[in-house]
Amino acid sequence: MQRPCVLISRCLLGVPCRYHGRLYVMGYRIGRPALVERLRKRYTLIDVCPEVDAGLPVPRPPTRIIDGKWICDGRDVTADFRRGAEIALKQAQLHNCKRAYLKARSPSGDSRFGMCGMLLREHGIKVIRS
Repeated sequence: MQRPCVLISRCLLGVPCRYHGRLYVMGYRIGRPALVERLRKRYTLIDVCPEVDAGLPVPRPPTRIIDGKWICDGRDVTADFRRGAEIALKQAQLHNCKRAYLKARSPSGDSRFGMCGMLLREHGIKVIRS
């Protein structure tokens, strides 16, 4: 029997794809190894990084949400974030994912204000902030 698939933020797997491009931040290793091991036992993991998949570079200046727009270094990157969210949604649909484990406090993944998290939720995918 095939295991169900879930989306997971690539940075939670320990891949240095966040805006700063580092493996360690303030002495802590990026990633969530305990979470990843738990999920691997039950699911097939489909990794996504909406920002990188949309073509944004690593490293890059941090992105802020200002007046409903995603701004990076004074430039409106809302369309890039939308494209990355749509790529993640297509992956979720392709693999029939019902859940997504996305990076909390990310302007892309966070389920409360991140563009990808919001788009996935709009399409019935449960987003878990991790």
